[in-house]
Amino acid sequence: MAAPKPTVYLLHGDDALAQEEYIGRMLKKQGEAANAAMNVQRFSTDATGLAEVSQTCAALPFLAERRLVILERPGRWCDDADRWPRFQDLLESLPASTALVLVEPGMLKEKSPLLRWAAAHGPSALVRAFAAPHGRSFEDWLVHRAQAKGVTIEPSAAQLLAELVGEDAERADQELAKLVNYVDAARPIRLGDVEQLTPFHGQTDVFAMVDALGKRDARTALTRLQRLLEDEDPHYAFSMMTRQFRLLLRAREAIDMGLNPQQTLGVHPFVAGKVTEQARNFSLSDLERIYHRLMEIDLADKTSQIQLDAALVGLIAAVAG
Repeated sequence: MAAPKPTVYLLHGDDALAQEEYIGRMLKKQGEAANAAMNVQRFSTDATGLAEVSQTCAALPFLAERRLVILERPGRWCDDADRWPRFQDLLESLPASTALVLVEPGMLKEKSPLLRWAAAHGPSALVRAFAAPHGRSFEDWLVHRAQAKGVTIEPSAAQLLAELVGEDAERADQELAKLVNYVDAARPIRLGDVEQLTPFHGQTDVFAMVDALGKRDARTALTRLQRLLEDEDPHYAFSMMTRQFRLLLRAREAIDMGLNPQQTLGVHPFVAGKVTEQARNFSLSDLERIYHRLMEIDLADKTSQIQLDAALVGLIAAVAG
């Protein structure tokens, strides 16, 4: 006799692409497309109440073995003293015909109520962590991803692509798809291919915003930030800003130690040159203060204590003002 399937799938981590691909594999198992569409619902705690999710989970599937209910950002309900007990009741009363997929953007800490609940409910709860690769690991990920698409990518091309997409796996996969079509599996993806086909997603606005900050030009800095937020998700914009100031901090440290930042940063020469130039507009203490504030914003965002875009506007206004 086959073991019963889990009724709760807890997916957490900052690799959104891997999470979505895991969900995609679950969707394929739903069977015939027409029936599958009638047995899949997706919610977010940002816009949905607990009662609606509970009602959906209790409904029987239509001409299918299971109903798939996807709930994004479930951690918000764990921090609510009123909702968390009721949410636990929902998790523990799910029928075998329902698979509730909890999708949390960001790695959960060991003391997370969700992880503790899952650990205590063994077979009925399945946990999968998806940590996004960074640095050299991200470049290695690009190499393997290209191979999975039937082509090879040269190391220098992988490094530049990682720089241009800001280590965003989803964007990288989209750009890889374009590059694969361009070379048509006839040859490896080369540095020139990446330079020709991959735009600097939002990097222009990030560079211009940092330039304005270095000159204490609050108006221009805020204008560039607003443009970035119009074109990009606030979390992606935040990741780009954090990475930029981390590089600036490392460059400033190198300058103060009498080293060549372009040789120590380990990034593409174009980016290294721009970062080195900008780092000279800040003191080390300025950059440490900005970077620490970004880390505080990150923590507050993950615990739902702030509105991210407003916090970034406040930071830039304070720094440039």
